[in-house]
Amino acid sequence: MSISEKCADFIVKYREKISRVFWGLLGISLILCLFVQVNYDLSKYLPESSLTQQGIQKMEDSFGYPGTARIMLKDVSMGEALSYKEQIEHISGVDRVSFSTGSKSAYAPEFMEEKEKEKDLDYKDGNALFHVVFVKGDSDVQTKKTLREIESLLGDKAVYAGLAVQSKTVEEQVSSQMGLILALGLGFIFLILIIMTNSYGEPFLFLITILLAVGLNRGTNVFLGKVSFITNNVAAILQIAVSMDYAIFLLHSFETGLEKGMDKEKALSYAVGKSLSTILASSLTTVGGFLALCAMSFGIGKDMGIVLAKGVVFSLLTVIFFMPALLLRMWNFVEKTRHKPFVPSFKPLAKLAYRLSPLVLILTILLVYPLNIMQGMNDFRFSNGAVVKGEGTKISEMEEEINGVFGEENLLIAIYPEGRNDREKALGNLLTSLPYVENVQSLSSLLPEGVPEFMVPKSSLDLVRKDGYSRMVITLNLPGESQESYKAVSTIRQILKVYTGEDSYLVGDTTATMDMENILRTDNAKVNTLSMIVIFLVVMLSFKSVLFAIVAMIPIELAIMSNMSFSFLEGTNMIFIGYVIVSSIQLGATVDYAILTLDHFKEEREKKSRKEAIIASIEKSLSSLFVSGTILAVVGYVISFISSVPAIGQLGKLIGRGAVCSLFFVIFLMPSLLGILDRVLIFAEKRKKAVKNKVAGAVVV
Repeated sequence: MSISEKCADFIVKYREKISRVFWGLLGISLILCLFVQVNYDLSKYLPESSLTQQGIQKMEDSFGYPGTARIMLKDVSMGEALSYKEQIEHISGVDRVSFSTGSKSAYAPEFMEEKEKEKDLDYKDGNALFHVVFVKGDSDVQTKKTLREIESLLGDKAVYAGLAVQSKTVEEQVSSQMGLILALGLGFIFLILIIMTNSYGEPFLFLITILLAVGLNRGTNVFLGKVSFITNNVAAILQIAVSMDYAIFLLHSFETGLEKGMDKEKALSYAVGKSLSTILASSLTTVGGFLALCAMSFGIGKDMGIVLAKGVVFSLLTVIFFMPALLLRMWNFVEKTRHKPFVPSFKPLAKLAYRLSPLVLILTILLVYPLNIMQGMNDFRFSNGAVVKGEGTKISEMEEEINGVFGEENLLIAIYPEGRNDREKALGNLLTSLPYVENVQSLSSLLPEGVPEFMVPKSSLDLVRKDGYSRMVITLNLPGESQESYKAVSTIRQILKVYTGEDSYLVGDTTATMDMENILRTDNAKVNTLSMIVIFLVVMLSFKSVLFAIVAMIPIELAIMSNMSFSFLEGTNMIFIGYVIVSSIQLGATVDYAILTLDHFKEEREKKSRKEAIIASIEKSLSSLFVSGTILAVVGYVISFISSVPAIGQLGKLIGRGAVCSLFFVIFLMPSLLGILDRVLIFAEKRKKAVKNKVAGAVVV
């Protein structure tokens, strides 16, 4: 008796006890879910080696890194504005509110405000602009609570912008939409399973099993510290989509055992034993693709890679250890709810795929170069704002309204060793002379004439000089993400080094975006290469053939290329984080389509001609392909249509469209690839025999 058979017998024998253990673990996991923390600030995923992260760390150590927001009150008098300012200042969690000189004083104490400049006033045409600095950071729970109190105070008189507002708004959107995404996704999955299976009871069996695995995965996220809002929003529904096949395979193996005349327990033991090796081999490619994301320097890759890979492992364990007991309990229900197949035979489609495949192969050869060029010509966006702000979103509309009255604000914070005031003032004057710098504030440049530094209150002085470091606020008249902004930041960094030495830092939205772009472009090449190598090796070892691995990879890589090319043809701005992540997810989640077809071809070729074997392999694969592919596609598009967060919506669209592309290439290109593979294998076998005969002849002589 093999090890897998012994394991299967053990699982079936103790299935009820194992089942109770899983229910107990689920209860614990559901409690742990309440303590899983979600991160809404993508800049926190920058590696410690990045210049922005080093600057943020230095600022936090010396001055703190408080959250900020811009609040515009509409249709108010100056007196009303001052009254509201005072009320906001008394709300718990607010550090200070800047008003009068506006966008130039968000980080400056009141004595630094330049009230004499009329153009800088924060009151225009009945609109008042407050710059609020919070005690805690942008994504801190206290800051979000404070913002809600401010909203309650101001009602519909105000509109809001800033990183703290982005964090709060995204959290509210994600929280309200995540349940709807899961509910609709499950509804569509249930409908697909009803159509593709032969019993109304089977979908309940599959969903209970996989949902238990989802619960275990979500609860254990607590041990990761924090998970990103993107991962938290899509991981559950993606886990269901990519691992549903495991439960279906176990049931089909159980039915095969019954057809062979086994009793239920024997058939179940047979099914578990057969599933152990098959599901494990299938899951390795998916886990490998997801874990490749961990190679990203940008921390969200590790975040998403671990959660998704962990989800597949939990699904595997749940199907193998938990589902056997559930299957026997529900078997009578499954049998009683049998219905006629809703889906016709796939043989006509398999024959059509065989006939069209040569044409698809020719078109693929002609289009592969243009597709490769187009996928690299996408207009990418890297900023934190691009991830959460999209056209027509509430955040964008409010920010545009504020910018329309008071102009755009792009702040940079310079941190440098404390030195002579005259040198700091010269630095400020030089920066102010640059055409893209709108305003510069530091202690030396804004200290009133004749006022010595020792007369400044310590609480105010600590905002700009502390622990041997000084802070300067630089306002640019450039957008947060543009080549002009990048050049400006590079120039300012060089000037800062000249005047203050190497121990100087520059942080802001633009610096974070620059670092994200540099890191993510490198990560993209790294992740794509690693995921291809890992999955190639898994397939090669599984089939013990390099040729089989190459054939399995070709249709999926073409599908990824086509998926990204569609984004270029649509003319949409692509968020680069989604581009990097989806390539790995699509490869890991859909390469099984090609592997399954290859497996069937290998089996059919032993007893049929090449043409018959190809058609039979496509026909046998289509049922599983349509279940897996349709579920993944529908889930992706559900995420896309419901989520108002651009990064999540775009991620869903790419996953959904990627599944459709993978299905197309596996169904319509694979027959030609199988034909080529078969010819190469036959040729190799003939060469091998010829060499053997030649050697044998030489030995005889």
